[in-house]
Amino acid sequence: MSVPENKEFKKIQFYLTANYNCGYLPEKKAQSIVASPYQDVNQNEFDNLITIGFRRSGNHVYKPHCHNCEACTPIRLHVYQFKRNRSQERCFKKNNLRVIEENLDYSEEDFLLYSRYQKIRHNDLSSSLEDQKEEYKNFLLTSNFKSKRIKFFHDEELLMVSIVDYLNDGISAVYTFYDQDCLNQGLGTYSILWLIEKCKRESLPYLYLGYWIKENDKMNYKTKFKPFELFEDKQWKIFNE
Repeated sequence: MSVPENKEFKKIQFYLTANYNCGYLPEKKAQSIVASPYQDVNQNEFDNLITIGFRRSGNHVYKPHCHNCEACTPIRLHVYQFKRNRSQERCFKKNNLRVIEENLDYSEEDFLLYSRYQKIRHNDLSSSLEDQKEEYKNFLLTSNFKSKRIKFFHDEELLMVSIVDYLNDGISAVYTFYDQDCLNQGLGTYSILWLIEKCKRESLPYLYLGYWIKENDKMNYKTKFKPFELFEDKQWKIFNE
């Protein structure tokens, strides 16, 4: 099993999960490397793990490590090199939403927006509302690191929530969900554009967007923010196409 080759992680153990159904490529099985125990991963170690392609889900810090598959490619934006195209410029000016930043506390309003998003966007009808609430709390409201929820409003109406992690060199976008009645507003695009501006205001050079999979059409939006960087062969490489 491949583990991070960095003395910063010598106190952390890494284990390989059992096979599970891939959430991105349905015909494939997946495995992940997980940092353990999660309680012992400090903020500095977490920051370093993100820079070599790891991600956070709840308390767990992981990286895909699948047999005969390397489709999941870490992607990030260098915010000082990024330039909006015309469509992105229109989206940013059109929305101009009111934004507040809060701790990862539970809000019924947030959860109901998340539940509707899962039902419509991902056709998730498999669990009861109470079970889904627990999954929501464990997935998005549990973190050992510098994490926030960023809420976007039109007047007093909540349209979107982004969960993010703050790093020494940037922001990692963990998950975003939004009102499915507002698809023509480009809310997902707006959230990324807003986070880019937030990085600039905080003098943070990178916005980490998780994984990009070429074969998954739902991830195409990530490469529309140019130039972008992909983590390949243990280094970040810049791409403009």
